[in-house]
Amino acid sequence: MLQTKRLFDDAPYDCTFNANVIEVGEDYIVLDKTLFYPLSGNQNYDTGEINGIAVTSVSVEEEQNESNKLSFTSPIKHYVDTSGFEVGQQVIASINEENRLRTMRLHSASHVVEYFIRQMSSFLSVEGSFVNIEKDRTDYKMSESITAELLASLEEQVNNFISQENEIIFMTEDGLRYWQCRDIKMLCCGTHVSNTKEIGKVKLSRKNKGKGINRIEITLMD
Repeated sequence: MLQTKRLFDDAPYDCTFNANVIEVGEDYIVLDKTLFYPLSGNQNYDTGEINGIAVTSVSVEEEQNESNKLSFTSPIKHYVDTSGFEVGQQVIASINEENRLRTMRLHSASHVVEYFIRQMSSFLSVEGSFVNIEKDRTDYKMSESITAELLASLEEQVNNFISQENEIIFMTEDGLRYWQCRDIKMLCCGTHVSNTKEIGKVKLSRKNKGKGINRIEITLMD
């Protein structure tokens, strides 16, 4: 079975890499290793170039094994003009560095926000999330809506925590990958900064989606 090594798990700040083509499809290629994060785990895909050809999308088949855990070696498809590629070819690729860093900052901020929302007595559950270069949005089911005053207090708590320069690490336990910052530990397979100081100041906004769902959106202030 074709497999792609996920370079971004251990080297999220790297932006260029060499790889070999192991499959050429009608509109995509598969590499033996990649820094391109695919659309998965509620995080948008990376963009960039392979041999100077624009990568327009990246996806992965999130296959699960017998233990119902996601595979970290599934083939990752890079959607490109395939006319200049062939199996066995060596390529040079690069991802958009600015976009990767913005996504990492926002994704890390989302975990901090979630941590503080979970401390609220009205918190019930997380109903979904998505992060890209523009913002993170997460839907929270609450027994009471988050008021403007509570949102302002939440934003202050989050920015205070971020400013404390807390280290962020990843660990794998029993085949599962975790994001950890101080005493916060959450399952996550995305890319993140290594310290909260890299996030910078964030702005929070709220949208009432009905049925007790509060959508919290996070944007960067710089």
